[in-house]
Amino acid sequence: MFTPAEIVIAVVVLALLVFVPILRRLLGLIVRLAVFFIAVGIVAAGVTMIMNNETIFERPGLGQRVVRFLTMNSAAASQTGSGAVTCVLEGPPPPPPTAAPAPHKHPAKKEAAAGAQDTRVDVTSAAPAPLDDVFPELIRRSFPGIPRAKLFQLSTDTVNSLGGWRIDKSSPSNYTLDCIYTSRIFKLEDDVRITIDPSGDVEVCSRSGLARPGTTSMLRYFPGDLGSNIGHIKEFYEALEPKMDEVYKEEQDKQNAKKPPH
Repeated sequence: MFTPAEIVIAVVVLALLVFVPILRRLLGLIVRLAVFFIAVGIVAAGVTMIMNNETIFERPGLGQRVVRFLTMNSAAASQTGSGAVTCVLEGPPPPPPTAAPAPHKHPAKKEAAAGAQDTRVDVTSAAPAPLDDVFPELIRRSFPGIPRAKLFQLSTDTVNSLGGWRIDKSSPSNYTLDCIYTSRIFKLEDDVRITIDPSGDVEVCSRSGLARPGTTSMLRYFPGDLGSNIGHIKEFYEALEPKMDEVYKEEQDKQNAKKPPH
């Protein structure tokens, strides 16, 4: 039920709109502008997601993806694939978690040696991620059995093969690549860090350039990335995995060649 005050206010507003033409025109202009900006936003979001091969209809679902795409401007691969993990590029890497579920392993790969030092760039909770927070693109890829230097070189080759990517800083001593991704249409820059762990884990962490400390762009007030950072991680992994398949195949062929004929 409406209160008498609310009814009076509604009647006054309607009367003003009926008898004051300028207010009607102003309201019409506001409505048209609102529709225009909503349409532009939808188109921009659609173009961005298409360019990054992302969609709002995959796991963990439309609601979770829309919220994340509109409210977070970084992403990091983790053992659980949690969408809550953010990318922190400043300062030293945080210490590894005390316990965590096993990372996503590439098929037919040997287990890595235990006790290797962890150099991850994200913070992963020791508890498994809730099922409604698991993004398949953010499950960390692991390639045990491949030498760390080989993984670093293949990661370097992968970045160099991707359009829009460039290596800003290569650190072979700690097996880290700091990369810049430049979008094709809007020429926005995002920061991507790739780190090879001794265990064979390939860490990927991506952050919107607008979220860099000290940025002065007005767009920095928009907290979302429209899925671009998840898209960068997905693009890198999808380009890297075929190279790893070739390495494992070559190693398998060598092992088969050493076997005595029957």
